[in-house]
Amino acid sequence: MADQTSDADAVRAKLAELKLALNTDALPYQLEKMFPRLDGWGVKGEIKRRVKLIQQVEPQLPEMLFPNEKIYYIAKGVQHSIIEAMTIGALWSNMINQTVFILTNLRLLMIRSNSKGKPAETCWMIYYSEITKFKPTLTGVLDLKLDDGKKIRFTGFPKLDRKTMPTIFEEALETYRERGFEPSCTQSREDLCSDCFAIVPKGQFHCEKCGTTFWTPGQVAIRSLIFPAWGDMLLKHRALACVELLGLTVTWFAYELL
Repeated sequence: MADQTSDADAVRAKLAELKLALNTDALPYQLEKMFPRLDGWGVKGEIKRRVKLIQQVEPQLPEMLFPNEKIYYIAKGVQHSIIEAMTIGALWSNMINQTVFILTNLRLLMIRSNSKGKPAETCWMIYYSEITKFKPTLTGVLDLKLDDGKKIRFTGFPKLDRKTMPTIFEEALETYRERGFEPSCTQSREDLCSDCFAIVPKGQFHCEKCGTTFWTPGQVAIRSLIFPAWGDMLLKHRALACVELLGLTVTWFAYELL
């Protein structure tokens, strides 16, 4: 415990030296895990990048966390989707699947974001007990196999995150399994309400806690058929919707000129 306290103090000192601030009084950051490197070439830029990312999600964290839940690590990557890469292209799939990953002592939290890490309105969580297989690769890809059979691939992490996240992930999984904590859930990757972050059970599109109602896949699909950009606007895929609108506009002008 003394070593952990010393490491956390070293992180605080480094943040103060760089004139950077995090809400360490209100949020249970495990600073010694979140900032594993404090010296060496390029470390100042790395710390500044990490603090900037953390500050983007800090407003959401107090309401997202359970009592006694601790934050181990925060990074930004991409939730890889083969289906979306095939249907809309790898570039657009990568853009709309930008995600901030928050590893805690209890679960993995995920918040959809823009390319700079600013949170969007979609978020999920996975209890560690729902992860049956965890496989990091040398190229920085993280593959998860979940208890309900789903497979999720994460990519696009910066170099330091690619090296650090697997270690923290494995430590969290091991500790979690030793405790035998297996909370009930409706699916391995649970949807969270974008307003209050309560779990929205599988197949439901209404938050019982705050009353928020969400679009169903069928409603989005129908609107996409009527007007392609409409569905993406509902899902907050604004960049993709703008491209679709531009494509429709160009097509219309070309048709008028014929």
